[in-house]
Amino acid sequence: MAKKALLTCTLAVGVLIGPLSTAGWTAEGLAAGDGRARSGPVGVVETRAPLNVRERPTVYSDVVKKLHPHERVLLVCQKRGGWVDGNPVWYRLHGSKGWVSARYVHNLQPVRPC
Repeated sequence: MAKKALLTCTLAVGVLIGPLSTAGWTAEGLAAGDGRARSGPVGVVETRAPLNVRERPTVYSDVVKKLHPHERVLLVCQKRGGWVDGNPVWYRLHGSKGWVSARYVHNLQPVRPC
């Protein structure tokens, strides 16, 4: 009886986690120029307006580009920087040499420290 319950529970978890996997996602900036996919933590921009990508992890740094709402991006690492709405964490973006506030990007996997 316990084995059957464990198997049922394991299958249910597999069904729930399977669709949440990011393996099949593609987004601007997620593929390398040489055709090979880059791996790393994926983040989703959680704003209603374009999100500024900064040169350094502070709101006083120059804007190098903007990200669109709900855009998926690759995150290289995280570090503490200037506080944004109570959150001091900033993510380094892959390929753009820029930083975004973690306040506005939801990380879908753990992000290593810089």
